[in-house]
Amino acid sequence: MQPAAEVLLIEDEECDRQLVQELVALKGRGRVHVTEAGDLHSGLALLDARPFDLVMLDTRLRDASALAALRAVGEHAPNTPILSHATFLTVETRHAAHQCGAWDVVVRGGLNSMWSAMTNLLAMSASELRAKPGLQPS
Repeated sequence: MQPAAEVLLIEDEECDRQLVQELVALKGRGRVHVTEAGDLHSGLALLDARPFDLVMLDTRLRDASALAALRAVGEHAPNTPILSHATFLTVETRHAAHQCGAWDVVVRGGLNSMWSAMTNLLAMSASELRAKPGLQPS
């Protein structure tokens, strides 16, 4: 049996963190473990302390803009895919997120699309991760 995938959730809203935890509990069946950070600073400290397979990043944090948060996470974990989740999504938001390092962007609360994006990113091989423009192999 494979170890659970390690996901870091950087989200400042408690109810949104609970939503992701419930999604993972329902669909993950023990295959995914979520570590929560309530702000960017705490999330970056966790990224510096240990590796994660995926970072789920809120686009509206109290302590950083979406683009600043994406850049900071990308600098702290350059080989880790970032799944950005937004309250609402425009073409401009999606494009800006991709330009700053997000691998995918989903609308918060769209549980099926969020789970699908999570599992797709977690299933990527190391060679696919290294092929992402701007990422450096470890």
